[in-house]
Amino acid sequence: MAEERIIDDDEDKDKNKKYRFRINEDGEEELEIDELDEEEAAEERAEAEGDDFEIPEFEEDDEDAAAMTPEQLQAELKKQQEEQTARENRARELYNKALALMDEGDRMYALTTLDSATAELSGMGEIYPLKLRILTDDYTRLPEPGQLIAPAEGCRGHCTPAQRSEVSQKLTPLLHAELQKQERENVRLKEENEGKKAARRIKFAKKYKAALRNFVLAFVPFIIMLVLGIGFCSVRYADKGGTFLVLTIVFFSLAAVALIASIVMARFFAEAARRVRVNERDTSTAIGREYLQGAAREEELKRLTEIITYKN
Repeated sequence: MAEERIIDDDEDKDKNKKYRFRINEDGEEELEIDELDEEEAAEERAEAEGDDFEIPEFEEDDEDAAAMTPEQLQAELKKQQEEQTARENRARELYNKALALMDEGDRMYALTTLDSATAELSGMGEIYPLKLRILTDDYTRLPEPGQLIAPAEGCRGHCTPAQRSEVSQKLTPLLHAELQKQERENVRLKEENEGKKAARRIKFAKKYKAALRNFVLAFVPFIIMLVLGIGFCSVRYADKGGTFLVLTIVFFSLAAVALIASIVMARFFAEAARRVRVNERDTSTAIGREYLQGAAREEELKRLTEIITYKN
């Protein structure tokens, strides 16, 4: 059987070559030279020196990291770990400060401090339950739902199951009660809004029909007078007595009067049509805007309830 033995020649100037003595089937020694690329040569030297250095892995492609040596990469990784530890320590200090401020009753400053802690380390789960606790006065009242959505999202994304379960147990009953209250209020507002719209709709429809009738009564005579004026104008010299010329002047004059009346009636018609159109918009009245605000708040409460509710 063929045998081979590896010779490490430290005196060889070309360290990218590996020499092997191979015993062939005839029992004779043969010299083989393997050419290694730079990476393989570096690995061979590292193994020979007993170097256990590991190249750190990065989650994303980094052009700067690709140009670094293994030692530089290790130093960069160590630097990042130190910076992460420093951020965690600062975030913890800010959290403890906010907790002390809340106990002292300074809730607004506590919220500002928690915002700073979030900027330092958004993944710190303890921040978000404390924010919710401050905003709801220890889960006794609800502010505008929009203020709670961001910390609720943070709680869902960064808190432990135990933390989420605790927040859910304390806040979900309050949310359900407020949601039911808002739904009842929205039903009342919608009924009132639709009732007033229906009453105005009848009134505006009558005015619209009257304006349309007046416009037609003014515009149709204008068309008739204009056609007659044009007709007599084309034969005004056929009558030597000048009757057709007089009729031409008369009909054009009447057409001008009808045109002015049509313009005036058109303005009334446009205004009546605009009122009919605007009446259907909820944003055109105070009660309609209040209903829209209530509907938006109901949707925010539903979204917030969905985020907060946690089931094991």
